[in-house]
Amino acid sequence: MRRLLLTVGMLLMGMALVGGAAVSLVGTSLLPLDQEVGTHASAAGAVLGIGLMAAAVNPAGNIGWVRAGILYGFVVLAFEAGSYYLWHASFHIGPVFFGLAFSLLLIATYPQRRHLVPTTSRGKPSTASPAAPVIKTRTAPDPKPDAEKED
Repeated sequence: MRRLLLTVGMLLMGMALVGGAAVSLVGTSLLPLDQEVGTHASAAGAVLGIGLMAAAVNPAGNIGWVRAGILYGFVVLAFEAGSYYLWHASFHIGPVFFGLAFSLLLIATYPQRRHLVPTTSRGKPSTASPAAPVIKTRTAPDPKPDAEKED
């Protein structure tokens, strides 16, 4: 049941982000600041949404996308709080609620929550890293000893 809820949550979050990215194109048509700076916020939102929808097929195999979906909620909260306190803009509760709700849903339904936070160890290689390949060389057969040579 948790696996199904995780998949549905990732799909819904991805579809909403893609839809929000499409709608933002109309809103920024008069002042496309993101394009002037060199980025495109709508494309970034669409990529995140498409990635989440694709990863919903196998969330455990696409943990990076799950982590990105979780991070999204906290980033939206930081952006809204920052714009409210720094520029005295209005605080939009909808995106914050959406982002945090889906972030918490992804955390709560992920089958192996301890893998969501990557572990690092100093001084020794991670067990998850692949080992160096072993190259097998072929040796030439030993020549016959002098006693066995034919005249």
